[in-house]
Amino acid sequence: MLNEMKLGSADWNLWPLGMKYETTFPIFNKLGIGFVELGIYTPSAELTKQHLEEISRLEKAHDVQVTAALFSLTPERWPQGAFSNSKSGFLEECEIFFSALQSAGIKYANIWTGADLPDANLEETLLTLKKLDALASKYDGVVSIEYKADTIFPNGADLAETLKPFSFLKVLIDTGHAFALEENVVELIKDLHSRKLMGAMHLGDAIAGDSDADLPCGRVHDFSPILKVLDEIKFSASANFDLYGAAVDEDGPGPESILEESSTYLKSLLGTN
Repeated sequence: MLNEMKLGSADWNLWPLGMKYETTFPIFNKLGIGFVELGIYTPSAELTKQHLEEISRLEKAHDVQVTAALFSLTPERWPQGAFSNSKSGFLEECEIFFSALQSAGIKYANIWTGADLPDANLEETLLTLKKLDALASKYDGVVSIEYKADTIFPNGADLAETLKPFSFLKVLIDTGHAFALEENVVELIKDLHSRKLMGAMHLGDAIAGDSDADLPCGRVHDFSPILKVLDEIKFSASANFDLYGAAVDEDGPGPESILEESSTYLKSLLGTN
């Protein structure tokens, strides 16, 4: 069942313990997590040839594989917007992002924006998406855009409609964001798959209305139906735990604990414990 899915973890789940790969990679190895997604803020600074060589060395040393990276567009770093601001330099950074991942053999390029709010310039955003689609056409991998409440891409259905005119951009479902929005995750996966818009995934849990909870999988919802539909569509893409909200919770059990909880739960459902 789902033996081709690249189930792993985002490195930002361990950032409270340290952001350097020499800190996070050994912990992933210890927890039995073999696939990793890197959180990236500035591709031109963080994905240089030297940094990629260091990542490759640490992958081999700690028996982990980087399968995905998330270009995270935070409002602090993009105060005038990114998708909605043609002068932001976002597309230039995307070109570097895709090129770096291509050279490293990383097949899943994910993008999330918190810098573009619901009232951001839609005309500019659509123009940016058209140019982004052209860049994605040259990348030998999958480009997925992540949605979240209170952004210009507020839910899965709206983002799917927005991406319909484009050929190389897909939707990233974060199950925590979806549960917070009270979306039917199973039906959304089926719909995106039927429209060839199903991209990579982030995995987390949440109660309705709390998009920043990022709880360990299984805390609130049963993930069995989600795994069942992923198996039905033969999902083989990157699916990484995104537990940042829980990881940075000072009252929580700690980053390693919540990551191990998610991993143990999903592996028990998959029968791979």
